[in-house]
Amino acid sequence: MRRQETCPCCRKPISQRLMFVMFKLSKSIGRLPIKCRNAQQGCTATFQLSEEYLHSSTCPFEWVLCPQQGCEARVLRKEAQAHALVCSHWRQLCPMGCGTLLSRTTQTQHNCYKELQERYEAQRQKQRTIAYALRKKMQRMQSRMAHMAQQISLICESLELRENLEEEEEGEEESPGEGTSMRRHSRVSLSSITPTSSSSSSS
Repeated sequence: MRRQETCPCCRKPISQRLMFVMFKLSKSIGRLPIKCRNAQQGCTATFQLSEEYLHSSTCPFEWVLCPQQGCEARVLRKEAQAHALVCSHWRQLCPMGCGTLLSRTTQTQHNCYKELQERYEAQRQKQRTIAYALRKKMQRMQSRMAHMAQQISLICESLELRENLEEEEEGEEESPGEGTSMRRHSRVSLSSITPTSSSSSSS
């Protein structure tokens, strides 16, 4: 309207008021209730005219073609999934990503190397986890054994010290007895020598 004030088809003048009235009319028409075009197939939905496209794109009673290449069957949208399970033209790429095109007959017989590789990696990871746990357990056992060896060495040292102390105590107990016996022996020898000297003096 800013560049031209005429209709591009008939070249008649167009007013802003007329356009406003047509806009309101289109909105009023869009609010009219209608039935689904698939009512004969069993759809009982009723909606506004402006929502017809939205409903028809999701209506379960809409006729659709089978998406599989080569299959020309027309089924209701609600039955499309059941038809896909029995469709002889069904084809699908391997979901594991190997690129093989699978059919109904080859799907059950397909041994995907991707799946085998993933199983191998999972088994390998499991073995790594077990090995790591065993390594940790061995380290704990070695630490405990080292601690036990240290305790045993301390016990042995304490026992050796105790034996040395006992030997020293026994040696101290035996040494006074030996001194007493030596003193007694010296007294006996002196007593035996004394009368002899007195007799010689008397003579």
